[in-house]
Amino acid sequence: MRAPLCLLLLVAHAVDMLALNRRKKQVGTGLGGNCTGCIICSEENGCSTCQQRLFLFIRREGIRQYGKCLHDCPPGYFGIRGQEVNRCKKCGATCESCFSQDFCIRCKRQFYLYKGKCLPTCPPGTLAHQNTRECQERNPGQKKGRRDRRPRKDRKLDRGLDVRPHQPDLQP
Repeated sequence: MRAPLCLLLLVAHAVDMLALNRRKKQVGTGLGGNCTGCIICSEENGCSTCQQRLFLFIRREGIRQYGKCLHDCPPGYFGIRGQEVNRCKKCGATCESCFSQDFCIRCKRQFYLYKGKCLPTCPPGTLAHQNTRECQERNPGQKKGRRDRRPRKDRKLDRGLDVRPHQPDLQP
């Protein structure tokens, strides 16, 4: 009678251990099946703590949030390194891409980049470059809308030559 009871207890313990092992694997995979680089990860919220050099990116969907550990923050976010955790933080409202909260690299469509800031129009003394959406300094001698399209070498030659017609000396 003792052998069947011991065998039954052993089987019950093995089943419990198998179920526990399956739960641990589920917790390790997280939502979307990726807890790569995580120290602490849950099925409901993903990563909450990352390995030392990685950034914690928290994606929000409605009232839910889900953490993921990344080497680089995604576009529209920048990385902040801290003593406890490295986090991805959202760029300012006018920035498409940024280096920090106060320094944009690329602006959203309706804005122009000038010295790390995204502005609705370029400041006085600058020109809006439509392709790059950047404000560029205007040359002091350059008039708005006009440009001398000749190569720079030719313009220098013109300055060095006196192009006025020669007037003979008139002596009485």
